[in-house]
Amino acid sequence: MLSADELRPLPRRDGAALSVRRLRAGDEAALQRFNRELSVPSRRWFLPHPYDDDTVSRVLQRSAAGEDLTLGLFDGPRLVGYFFLWYVTRRVPLLGIGLVDDLQGQGLGRPLLELLIAQAREAGCAAIELTTMLDNDRAFALYRKVGFEHFRDVENLQGNGEWVVERAMIYRLQPDAAPMQEPHRPPV
Repeated sequence: MLSADELRPLPRRDGAALSVRRLRAGDEAALQRFNRELSVPSRRWFLPHPYDDDTVSRVLQRSAAGEDLTLGLFDGPRLVGYFFLWYVTRRVPLLGIGLVDDLQGQGLGRPLLELLIAQAREAGCAAIELTTMLDNDRAFALYRKVGFEHFRDVENLQGNGEWVVERAMIYRLQPDAAPMQEPHRPPV
């Protein structure tokens, strides 16, 4: 697993260097700024939890405690991507990826997914699940290309408290892995 201080480079298509690291205490303002930078459609597609001070603090505490793997993609000091494996200690964690609008379509989604898959494999997970909005065809296509399978539609609780129907997908790290039985909910 990525250690608390480990930095991983991630090049953009244009050659500019981005870096990945675990989010930690002190990143609260950067995470809230990231959420504010998302456009309305992007925020609708990626609103895993509220971004109030208490929730953001609990998200970072869970990651520091090893319950979740919560990562940030940075362009210098600016948080431009927020991605995670919630419940990383379970057999089947939940994956989420969000990128600021100006970096979407730049070929970053696949390497972020591959990094999370490698982290789940290293943690001994049997599979990874994610959900995606029914109208987020671009993300759905990417997930399928990487190897995720759509297995059903589920009701999912968004960060604004709204319940939505989303496509549930699984990536099997072990051939016999089954979808988790718990509802798709944020840990905080």
